[in-house]
Amino acid sequence: MKSLRLWLIIAAMGLASTSLKAQEIKNVIVMIPDGCSTEWLAFGRWMNQGLPLHIDAQIRGLVRTYCSDSPIGDSAPTGSTYATGHRSRDGYVATYPDRSMDELGRRFATDSAMAFRPMFTIMEAAKRKGMKTGEVFTCYFTHATPADFLAHTPNRNQYARICQQMVCQAPDLMLGGGSFYIDSALNLTGFDALSSMKEKGITYAKDFASVKEADQQGASKIWGLFAPQDMAFDIDRPEDQPSIAEMTRFALDFLSRSDSGFLLMVEGSKIDWGAHDNDIPAGLHDFLAFDKAVGVALDFARQDGQALVVVMPDHQTGGPTIGNYRSSDIYAEISVEDIFGKLIRYQKSVEQACREILDDSRWTDSSLEVRKGLIRETLESDFFLSNIPDETLDSIVSCLEKKGFSDESTRALSAEINRQSYIGWTTHGHHGGDVFFATYHPDENRCLRGVIDNEEIAPYICQEAGLGNLDSLSLQYYRPIGEVFPDAVIKIKGGDASKPGVDPEYADVRIKGKTRRIRLFPNRDYCEVNGKRCPLPGICIYNGVDFYLPEAGLWLE
Repeated sequence: MKSLRLWLIIAAMGLASTSLKAQEIKNVIVMIPDGCSTEWLAFGRWMNQGLPLHIDAQIRGLVRTYCSDSPIGDSAPTGSTYATGHRSRDGYVATYPDRSMDELGRRFATDSAMAFRPMFTIMEAAKRKGMKTGEVFTCYFTHATPADFLAHTPNRNQYARICQQMVCQAPDLMLGGGSFYIDSALNLTGFDALSSMKEKGITYAKDFASVKEADQQGASKIWGLFAPQDMAFDIDRPEDQPSIAEMTRFALDFLSRSDSGFLLMVEGSKIDWGAHDNDIPAGLHDFLAFDKAVGVALDFARQDGQALVVVMPDHQTGGPTIGNYRSSDIYAEISVEDIFGKLIRYQKSVEQACREILDDSRWTDSSLEVRKGLIRETLESDFFLSNIPDETLDSIVSCLEKKGFSDESTRALSAEINRQSYIGWTTHGHHGGDVFFATYHPDENRCLRGVIDNEEIAPYICQEAGLGNLDSLSLQYYRPIGEVFPDAVIKIKGGDASKPGVDPEYADVRIKGKTRRIRLFPNRDYCEVNGKRCPLPGICIYNGVDFYLPEAGLWLE
């Protein structure tokens, strides 16, 4: 059940609009700057010479981001909440939690009949309505946030399962990273992703020029995956990778040609990744790149007149602050130049600097002093540091020797850069504060405002865009196989309970008193009835717990 507060808000918006003609929402743009702390807004303005950000004018309030059983969440459950309207647990992708907590934070087990059930998402609802759908991101498509809108599993790291689900209910447009999961799927899992995409009429490209060419040639569905895994940080972005603003602009042009409307999800994925490593140039420049994408979306919405734009982080990461312990007693004396002068001149991420140190020919088989000199040279020339303690260089060398190119090595470099700055960090993980909420609606009276619960976003989008009731759709489309066939003999072929990544080959269903034999394949959009392949109106989800399937699709002759 959704909160009474949400329905009161919706009712109030309806009353406020009685004197106006209701604005029909045809197109929806959901924008998520992953792991974006509220402090990034101030960082961004100072980096923007004090000028407002595109997001600024549309900020309406704050969003509470906690999970079903914890005040601090990760992208899987927090993104899922935006996609489904229900909180879930750490690591759960659009899947009902088996544990929750009350208003005092006391944890309890949820209804066993609901636990682990896939939850229908706003993107699935948009597809069901006939709208075009698309995703833009800078991570890989099987990562938590892109998966939240199209996949269902209680384990966000089951990338093979997520890949199968996302391909089998593919959006019309996918732009970002993750070509590895398409190219390697057949060898790794036996799932022929390329053939499945071809059957569905999807044009698959690995560079932006080919995406544009496919569009010019009339392709109706395009997946452009521009890196084997994640795309580069914006500050390090090579010329052959498009910016998130360029991808967003293309997506809006491509999807808006549909008379039935569209739903687009845009994620600034690597704001979070930079913050995890306390890598200030990485996170900050990705945030600024995301803000440009917000500007593109708002320009489209204002011209379109039928588009809703909602922008909100899923959680916060790293705890960046303007000011740290070094500035404790002199904060009022510190100038903008003191804080941002060096930062504005950075030309690469700390991660890229770490990669270059280890790729440098001088690193291999060199002495401790040579390696210390290489690190000192990088910190001085790329990040304008001075007076680096010798013991700090020893520590960084030791870390790079043990860990190689890794998060730990990047963090070792970041620590010294941040120590000599007036920028603070509180964690390498997530933190649980409220995040900003920005929105654009052609009818200003219908914008959500105030302190918003993260469970309120999806019902609001559904109400404005006419997507239906997600709870009802979840029960209709994702029922446990035993509920759909209560009188059948069900046998599971293949799989290995001791190996969570090995899913069953199929479920064999024999209904008592009938000759019909049904074979259900995990994470596919078809079944077999007496050996004949038959389409399903959705996908048969196997999420490591049970098979879940749309009831209506199985009564096939």
